[in-house]
Amino acid sequence: MVEFDANVNIDVALDAKEKGMKVVVFGSAAEAKGKTTRHSSGKTIFDIADLVVDTCVPIQDASVDLKNHQDKIGPLSTMAFVTCVWMTVTTVAEILAERGVKLHIHPSHNVPGDTTAKERLEDCLHEYKKRIAGV
Repeated sequence: MVEFDANVNIDVALDAKEKGMKVVVFGSAAEAKGKTTRHSSGKTIFDIADLVVDTCVPIQDASVDLKNHQDKIGPLSTMAFVTCVWMTVTTVAEILAERGVKLHIHPSHNVPGDTTAKERLEDCLHEYKKRIAGV
């Protein structure tokens, strides 16, 4: 999960905006509300975002009260973040596939009888390497 006051995340987001990219932030709005930043710009990652996907994780990022203990356990942020990101990825993939875009998907190797998974993986990795060559 992107921490709201982590300087490197804010630097990357500002750089992306400068290059004309949209910045999407996944995080807990409740946790970030009223917090200040340590970044020299005076902005939090939520301030920079074009779109915020609120993971709705409660303050303290914990879910289970324990008898005779002040602090809770059972962090939720990782599960909420991963769920939100994969829901976004799958939705975008569905939209692109509906538009006829060829997607390069990392295939599962656990499907009985699938004899083309290795070939599809090689195709996927080849495309990935082409796209990141200049990065």
